[in-house]
Amino acid sequence: MADPTIFEPPRRRGLMIHIVAFVGLLSVSVGSLFLALNVSVGAGFVLLVVISILSFLPLPVILYRGYALSRARYIVEREGLRLRWGLRAEDIPISEVEWVRPASDMPSGVPTPVLAWTGALLGHVRIRDLGPTEFMASELGPLLLVATPQKVFAISPADPNAFLRTFRRTMELGSIQPLESRSVQPTAYAQTIWQDRLARWLVGAGLVLALLLFIVVSLMSSSRPAIPLGFAADGQTLPPVPSEQLLLLVVLGTFSLVVDLAGGVFFYRKEANRPLAYILWGTGILAPSMLLLGALFLYF
Repeated sequence: MADPTIFEPPRRRGLMIHIVAFVGLLSVSVGSLFLALNVSVGAGFVLLVVISILSFLPLPVILYRGYALSRARYIVEREGLRLRWGLRAEDIPISEVEWVRPASDMPSGVPTPVLAWTGALLGHVRIRDLGPTEFMASELGPLLLVATPQKVFAISPADPNAFLRTFRRTMELGSIQPLESRSVQPTAYAQTIWQDRLARWLVGAGLVLALLLFIVVSLMSSSRPAIPLGFAADGQTLPPVPSEQLLLLVVLGTFSLVVDLAGGVFFYRKEANRPLAYILWGTGILAPSMLLLGALFLYF
């Protein structure tokens, strides 16, 4: 049996884009939060809080896409073709591959999915003359199209010519025992987590507590014009500040929730690491609970 041949997508530009985007958005988020702590309450304060949250929310997606790119690969073997991209996995029996050709052969071009960028050309589009097409690629330059009866896959091995040569040679050898067709979607992974009763309760409780924190803090800030936000070194209460600054607790709770959810999802992939996932999701309950208790203590 011939050894599998592994091809990787171009990574350098895509990883640089993800690193710059992650560092840039994180800097904006932290900087906006720091400025919000040092400005008077008003439209500027609310705007800074909103900017801080909105610039933080895409970070898990960027982090995941960068990680998926670093681990992506296309495996050609006598029994079929294996495509791997993050949580997405596709095993195609050699008998189901109808043809493989460069995307540049398409006279009308190949449109890319929405929200795709260099290093993360991911998603589905419908292309005239091809039908449903799924992208698992990093760049358009080396793009190849792999046709199956169900859909076309757009992939980007760093050396497309070597990939074509290897695949054609593999086709000529024939298959002794074709791969079993298999398709793993990230949504199926999320469903696996949701079917875990402990995981479901931990994640659900964290989301409910984060929502409760937002509701309670909003009611507090609207019912009292000023409130002290802690104590001085001598134990005396700090001078009251506008109660709208309690919204910073919601920002901190949101940051904690997103980090804990994303970290838990990452560690849950391997059964040996699942206790770490449960610990992180448990922290997602502890953090908003502590913030909620702190807000109530300051208010009353």
